[in-house]
Amino acid sequence: MKAFTVEAPGGWAGAALRDVPVPERRPGCALVEMHAVGLNPADNDQIFGRYPGGPQPPFIPGRDGAGVVLEADEGGRWKIGDEVVVLQSSTTDLAHGTLCEQQWLPAENLAPLPAGWTMADGAAAPLVYLTAYQALTIGGTLRPGNVVLVTGASGGVGVAAVQLGLALGTTVIALSRSAEKRERLLGLGLQHVFAPDDPDLKGAIRKATGRRGVDVVVETVGGPSLGQAVHLLDVGGRVGVVGVRAGIEGSVPIVPLMFKRCSLHGVLLTTESPESAQQAWRTIVELLQAHHAEPIIAKRFPLTETAAAFQQLASDVFGKIVVDVR
Repeated sequence: MKAFTVEAPGGWAGAALRDVPVPERRPGCALVEMHAVGLNPADNDQIFGRYPGGPQPPFIPGRDGAGVVLEADEGGRWKIGDEVVVLQSSTTDLAHGTLCEQQWLPAENLAPLPAGWTMADGAAAPLVYLTAYQALTIGGTLRPGNVVLVTGASGGVGVAAVQLGLALGTTVIALSRSAEKRERLLGLGLQHVFAPDDPDLKGAIRKATGRRGVDVVVETVGGPSLGQAVHLLDVGGRVGVVGVRAGIEGSVPIVPLMFKRCSLHGVLLTTESPESAQQAWRTIVELLQAHHAEPIIAKRFPLTETAAAFQQLASDVFGKIVVDVR
């Protein structure tokens, strides 16, 4: 079968599409014929050996995907012909990835392809929506009427957080540096979209919402954006820290943190059990379907152009990059 494999550490020199044997059966797994795979920055970090605790070569990258069951698991949880999505985001087993034609995947990490979704939709969704949902709900309950701020709102997790925030009945504020992407975010149903470098951002948010600050920040940027997030919180607010695109270190202002009695929470899906990931996924699908929302795909590539797909991922995209395996 064809598989995109990493045979040596250090990046693209050791990564290529190769002919490899179909993996051997693993206990508790079903054999899935992969139809589409969603790419994530974490996949790229694994290829370059930058992902903490990542797999050692040789391995197949890829944590998202959708396909059809070819062989059932021993427990009979899945049967031949079932259309499934992969919730491998909740596992630390990162060596048996999805960028291949067939893969044995844990039965507990599979879920039915949602009704009306294409395989590309299913491949684009799990990691970003599960991450966004955890960032929105970690540290407290999100209620209708709450105000949510999403930084880096045009990326995969950012768009997912915007859609889920709207579906949960909150007022969502999105930040994006690109004027074009701010227009696209307005097209998702938002009323409040700003540039993060607006010199009066806090005043603009107060004017737009009639509030002193926001209840929840989904912080996908990192670096200086983290300190800004704390400044924008209302009393009792919280920040779900997701990304580090702007740097792995951020300065947090202590006085606002104290006086606002706010909290910071790191978001990491591998701390979730497969059971909790399944429950969160069911809630996510229900919210999206009730709100008539679906995953947003920026661009699709064939499996033979996986390296080009990763290069596109590294650019400033709106939504998800998907590799079509079939």
